[in-house]
Amino acid sequence: MDGIDVSQWAMSAAQALITAMTTDLWAGARDRFAGLLARRPESAGEVAEELDDARQQLLDAGVTEEAAEETSAEWVSRFRRALTRDPSLVEEIRTLLEEQNVEAPAASGRFTQNFSATGGGIVFNQGTGTQANQVHSK
Repeated sequence: MDGIDVSQWAMSAAQALITAMTTDLWAGARDRFAGLLARRPESAGEVAEELDDARQQLLDAGVTEEAAEETSAEWVSRFRRALTRDPSLVEEIRTLLEEQNVEAPAASGRFTQNFSATGGGIVFNQGTGTQANQVHSK
């Protein structure tokens, strides 16, 4: 998938979904997202209802950052499963992201970070993706 992992695409898709939920263009966006997430075309209506329910819960909560994060978490998982099942969905997600003016994830290359501590200090580092950590003590 162009060096971009499924989780990055899922997070970007969920961000676009949450953005769409808070606009007047929701009906058209809902149908596009439902079609993307439905396992079978005949289940798109059911997914659209779930999306409408999620949108209503978000609106009822006042579209706070906390409510948006909570709503997003559920849909990140759904997008991740859909992409794992069918990686070709990336192109459709890319189109949806463009339509919603959400930036597509960038391909991540390999990079190296070197940290050192002195005087008995400890270095902590957190990142995403596959990490290989080496500890050298003197």
